Amino acid sequence: MEAVKPLTAERRRAMTREHLLAAAAEVFARRGYHAATLEEVAQTAGFTTGAIYSNFASKEDLFLALAAEGERQLIEAFAAAAEPGLSPAELISSLRSVYSGASAQDRERTWQLWTEFTLHLMRDPDARRQLIDQQNVGLALVADLVRRQCDESGIDPPLPVELTARIFLALFTGLWQQQAVDGAGVDDNAFPTAVVFVTQALQALGTPK
Repeated sequence: MEAVKPLTAERRRAMTREHLLAAAAEVFARRGYHAATLEEVAQTAGFTTGAIYSNFASKEDLFLALAAEGERQLIEAFAAAAEPGLSPAELISSLRSVYSGASAQDRERTWQLWTEFTLHLMRDPDARRQLIDQQNVGLALVADLVRRQCDESGIDPPLPVELTARIFLALFTGLWQQQAVDGAGVDDNAFPTAVVFVTQALQALGTPK
């Protein structure tokens, strides 16, 4: 039997943070960014607003932390789905299973929420810097995936790794937006198919090591 870990101050803080993020996800999705309040997040989580300010500097900081965690989990899921040795059809199917993990309604609501928040930050230079920093974390994760793909294929990439990572992110956000607007015109296969196309192009145009 695995020993029970003591509830240290560090573990208690981590658990509180997890509860707050889960509550924030619920409140932001239901109310939108501007209408949501930290008081409502705290009440949903079963804590006081003091618990929020002990973990997050502001509502912006809370939302960025929530977005960063969601982005990290999604990128890791795509990385696990893109295992070596899959045929193009198998890779599309594997990536599609991750992409379509959330319902169309949830993806549309998430896009609306993220767009609302992004427009809010674009009006504030300091907050905009926070957004750039957060996006760079996701960019670094995708860039690591690109490097891994190139190493597994035995090639040097034809484009800088960071630019290639931005192409993948642009495909995701662009097709995500188009699907939110026109779900009938853009189905769940669009992004996985685009990823496989770009991956095959990288392999064909890369320089053998």
